[in-house]
Amino acid sequence: MTPVVSLAGVQLNRGGRPILRNVHLTAEAGEVVALMGLSGSGKTTLLRLLARLEVPDAGEVVAPPAGLVFQFHFLFEHLSALDNVCLALVHVHRRPRAEAEARARRLLEELGVGHRADALPRHLSGGEAQRVAIARALAVDPPVLLLDEPTASLDPARRADLAGALRRLAQSGRTLILTSHDDDFVRAVATRLLVLADGVVVESGDPGTVLTAPVHEATRRLLRQERVE
Repeated sequence: MTPVVSLAGVQLNRGGRPILRNVHLTAEAGEVVALMGLSGSGKTTLLRLLARLEVPDAGEVVAPPAGLVFQFHFLFEHLSALDNVCLALVHVHRRPRAEAEARARRLLEELGVGHRADALPRHLSGGEAQRVAIARALAVDPPVLLLDEPTASLDPARRADLAGALRRLAQSGRTLILTSHDDDFVRAVATRLLVLADGVVVESGDPGTVLTAPVHEATRRLLRQERVE
């Protein structure tokens, strides 16, 4: 099967300092690829590169347009959940309002927040806001969804809800690539895990195997820190 996303020998520098070094990554339709690593390891930069917010200094990136869900949602506070999801459809893609609203309502229902369509962001829980942000990213139907620390502000019950929603998206054929510090969440949702350290992929494989019996010291150090926190 031809990968939906492919990175080969990617190098990215910032201020003369290497942020990503010789990174290779592939992801197929229906895969959920998790990126883990200590702060500064390069995982968020990798998401930004896939979203075309960064340009590599070397290597090859083959990726379709992707929807990016930021760690802190960045919903427009003066707009309802429904209007947040409709925004790009109406103002960028010039879809008729009725068509955009119908798609937005369908996405919100699929993600379990259809009943919150008229709520402003400040009236949403963290989990609800996260799912509205995902609906907004999916509104223009990108084949790839990128999520930066999607569980950062969620309690355990909401993490389980989100894991279920992401698994359903993957089962529909969407490719998901996410960063996380939450090893339990990664075990629950990811089909493959890559661990980064200092801009290098140091370990990859089945999440359960990597997290249970890590080979690289960087992975062991990451897990020790997660347990302390």
